[in-house]
Amino acid sequence: MSSVTPVSSPVASKVVSKAPKKAAAPKKAAAKKEVKEKKVSKKEEKEEKEEEKEETVKKSRAPSLPAKYNKFIQYSFYLIRAMNKKCLEAGEDVLLDEEKFFEKANTFGEIPVMQEFVEEFLSNKGIGKEMRLYQTDKKKGEKLAAKEAEKAAKAQAKADEKAEKAAAKAAAKAAAKEAKEKKPKEKKPKEPKEKKPKEKKAKEPEVEEAVQNLVAAATNDSAQDEEDELNVKQVNINGKDYLMDDEKNVYDVDTHELVGSYVEDRNEVVTV
Repeated sequence: MSSVTPVSSPVASKVVSKAPKKAAAPKKAAAKKEVKEKKVSKKEEKEEKEEEKEETVKKSRAPSLPAKYNKFIQYSFYLIRAMNKKCLEAGEDVLLDEEKFFEKANTFGEIPVMQEFVEEFLSNKGIGKEMRLYQTDKKKGEKLAAKEAEKAAKAQAKADEKAEKAAAKAAAKAAAKEAKEKKPKEKKPKEPKEKKPKEKKAKEPEVEEAVQNLVAAATNDSAQDEEDELNVKQVNINGKDYLMDDEKNVYDVDTHELVGSYVEDRNEVVTV
């Protein structure tokens, strides 16, 4: 039996040697794909964790007012505190109650309320005009007040001047009167008058009788009390008869009632 000796072929060996390489290529690609997928899944997992973490932080963090509105709220807080501080430094009372101001200005209120409060200011397009009108009205009021004050001052000055003149006039009048009273009166010598004989009146006996009765009564009284003694005499003053005592008290000749006192310088009876 004849034996066959295998003959090595270069082509066959080449084919055989390459066959294992072709089988290993898909496995390597699959391994790379698997590694890549694992990396992608880890990255996605990491991103998901970060997103979850951010969501948790956002949920736990309190909501805040946007900066656009927060500046105005902060300024209202600063404004009231600064004004009250200046008042206290000057020794004055505080201008406003801070707690009430914060409440009305929504300084620490709910975010939507604070935002709405500031938005009212931002949307107010006429605030500038309102401020100008305020300044104009204030200046007008100050001018009017100054005018009224000047008018009142002039009226007061006029009244003071009038009162001063009246007081000076009254003082001058009083001084003149006082000087006149202090100045001794100059008695002018009386020219001698011709004495005319008095005509006796029909009632003369009655007058004499009344005098006698008055004298008798005075005498009787003096007997009882010496201090009550009364001496009278009949006198004629300006054509009328009276009874007059030593102290120049004048009595009616009929009723014996006190009439007044006799003023010698004026030669008249001053009634009581």
